[in-house]
Formats: sequence, C-alpha cells, structure tokens
Amino acid sequence: MSPRQPPASLAEAVGGVRGMVDGAIPTVAFVTVNAEAGLAAGIAVAIAVAAVLVVLRMVRREPVQQAFSGLFAVAVAAFVASRTHSAEGFFLPSIAKNAAFAAVGLLSLLARRPLAGYVMAAMDARYAGWRQHADTRRAALWATLVWIAVFVVRFAVQGLLYLAGEPGWLGAANLALGLPLFGVAILATFAIVRRLAPRQPAADGRDGVTTGASGEGPVIEGTVLDSPGR
Repeated sequence: MSPRQPPASLAEAVGGVRGMVDGAIPTVAFVTVNAEAGLAAGIAVAIAVAAVLVVLRMVRREPVQQAFSGLFAVAVAAFVASRTHSAEGFFLPSIAKNAAFAAVGLLSLLARRPLAGYVMAAMDARYAGWRQHADTRRAALWATLVWIAVFVVRFAVQGLLYLAGEPGWLGAANLALGLPLFGVAILATFAIVRRLAPRQPAADGRDGVTTGASGEGPVIEGTVLDSPGR
C-alpha cells in the first residue's frame, strides 16, 4: 500500500467553496425578499435564483450537480415554508438534515465504524485499509467527532432560532454556520489525519522501506531486518 496522505480533494468532493456559495445565495435572497415583500415573494425569488444558478453553470459548461442539488434543496425548503405558512419553515429541512447527520455519525461511533474512515477511503484509495491500522482508526474517530460537533452546533443554534420564530437570525445563522464552520472543520480534519496517521513516503519512494545504516538491511516501520547471510 502506498504511504497514507490526507486526501487533497476532500473539499472539492463535497462541493467546495463555489458549491457552498451557490447554496447560500438563494437563502440570502429568500430572507431579504421575505422581509420586504412577504413569504410568497421570498419563496418565488429563492426558487428563481436557484434556477438561474443552474442555467449559468450550464451556459458556462461548468459542473451542474451541485447547482441541481441546491435547486432541489431550495424547492424542498420552499415547499415546507408554504405548507407551514412561515418563513422559519424554509429552514426546517436544513435543521432536520443536520440532526440526521449528527445521529448517523453517533451511530457509526457506537458501531465502531466511524464514518470519516469511509470518507477517507472514498477520497483516497490509499486509505482503503484504514480499519487495519490503529493510527487511521484513531484519525477516523476524531474526524467523525469533529463533524458530529458541526452538525450538533448547527442543529442546536438553528433549532433554537426556529422555536423563537426569528427567520432573519435563522438566515444569518445559516450563513455563519455554513462556509466558515465548514472551513474550520476541514482544517481540523486535515490536522487530525496528518497528526494521527502521519505515515510519510520513504526516501527511496517505496512503501516505508529504506536501507539501514551501514547496509544492515531494509528498515520497515523502524525495524532493521537482518541482511542475507547474517
């Protein structure tokens, strides 16, 4: 197996900065228009903005998966808001989603199958055997705890604001706990993986195999193997 390194494309795999910004724009539009023109107008504008983002990506021949996902999320949020007849309802799917993610993360820890390990393996084939190594198991455990904390904070803060009936503050919290908190969690995840699973490439490029001093023989994981004939 090749030396383990933190996957370089983790942020991109979950949408990246561009995807999160595109996801935030319809929310900003909804909160702004709702405050000025009411719920129906806010819903209409949010859906229209999400649709425009999809069209712009198609025209620019950019990946549209995140934009379509954003449009679907906005459509679900708009539907809930229309059914509950409240601006706070627009944020209810997001609150429920964060609660579900936190619960799944906790269940994965109880089952001793931390989800971050599977994400690491999916992002980088060099982590495919993460469960066979104590260092990568610890890294997966702590990384999973980081993301559980993210989802719990989002659920708790937005849940309280929802119960308080504060759609404006809900919108602000949605933005503050979106990209900024996501960035902090990504940095923490990379730091955890680098510190707890720091297996670095050997000097000669082989999997942890170097030649011992004075030609004693190969060194694997800090152990010098006897040379032939010794």
